[in-house]
Amino acid sequence: MYEGAILEVKKRFSSHFSVLANYTLSKAFDTTTDYNSDFGPNDNTNLGAERALSNFDQRHKVVVASVVDTGNFGGRVFSGFQIAPIIRYNSGHPFNLLAGADVNGDRHSTNDRPVGASRNTGQGPDFTSFDMRITRRFKMGERANLQFLVEGFNLLNRTNYASVNNIVGPRFDLTPGFANFNVQGRAVDAATTSLATPLVFTSAFPMRQLQFGVRIGF
Repeated sequence: MYEGAILEVKKRFSSHFSVLANYTLSKAFDTTTDYNSDFGPNDNTNLGAERALSNFDQRHKVVVASVVDTGNFGGRVFSGFQIAPIIRYNSGHPFNLLAGADVNGDRHSTNDRPVGASRNTGQGPDFTSFDMRITRRFKMGERANLQFLVEGFNLLNRTNYASVNNIVGPRFDLTPGFANFNVQGRAVDAATTSLATPLVFTSAFPMRQLQFGVRIGF
């Protein structure tokens, strides 16, 4: 089941400047992600106990983008540019805590949860990125034009974590300092943790990336 609402604002201030802002508030529920994989239910005979936030649940999503076109203004130095920045923010997806052992005796150890844990109680990391595209057009005759473009992704070089080690053991509730199963991931501390430590982040999305291109239109 999916519930959602979208608020979108578009404004064109002139032929050279426009802004788009989009916000999505949503909530997704289900009982299982996949019956034929390690994402299957903890207990196939009790799907009612599996109903929880979906793996695809993403509560908040924000996109703010604009386009600035210098057109023929600015003389030879600044004319012909188009600048398109975009800011994206997504709240994290839920993740399922796993025991790493056959807790319920069904001879399938890869999808069992710790004793007492409900499905998808973990909260994954947020994602934030600032991207930008800059193009410069040059006329080539009456119809043809040459475009040089530069695209940058995650320009602020923020670390956006992609996955977490969700194998926490069959009795996670006996871990010192345990409060509840609503947990979040944490970054690896080389002095005290490793990728094998429960709840540490195990991978990240790409850091800053730049790409260059040339396009001919006619």
